[in-house]
Amino acid sequence: MLKSTAIALAVVTFAAPAIAEMSDEQQVLNAINNVGYFADQGDWDRVAAQFHPEGAVLDYTSYANASAGTSEDLPTLLPAEIVAAWQTVLPGYDRTHHLIGTESVIVDGDTASTTANIYATHILENEGEDTWIFIGDYQHELEKTDDGWKITFMRANLRAQLGNENLPALASERVALGNN
Repeated sequence: MLKSTAIALAVVTFAAPAIAEMSDEQQVLNAINNVGYFADQGDWDRVAAQFHPEGAVLDYTSYANASAGTSEDLPTLLPAEIVAAWQTVLPGYDRTHHLIGTESVIVDGDTASTTANIYATHILENEGEDTWIFIGDYQHELEKTDDGWKITFMRANLRAQLGNENLPALASERVALGNN
């Protein structure tokens, strides 16, 4: 018993540093994946924590009905402003699931850029079809800070939509009425 406990402690002791140490590429991927994951969970503080504290530019011009990032002049938004914009629609859905994959990461010193496929499912029970799916890709730019990699730019490129394209408006209406 004592021998197996000692072996288990040795494994944990030597494995812990390896788990804690992640490459810059993996840290960048965590930051971009955490945005969708924590938005799906409604953990807005953790969503905000993925963005640079001095702000980020959101570019959703490929999808004119987005809650932010659709104007010709794309301002830099503070993390709280990004979250506030998304909170005008995302909590209005019954469920969301942002699946991000097939990522490409390029790290150049203290900056990084990524491209990743996005398949975002939005569900809201209503009189019509309950599902709207956004298919496309995300492009991100990040900067390495003392608190880790932070997003400074995020572009969503809509490639296709499936389902009820009116669902975002219904979700926004639901939030505005406080029915979420």
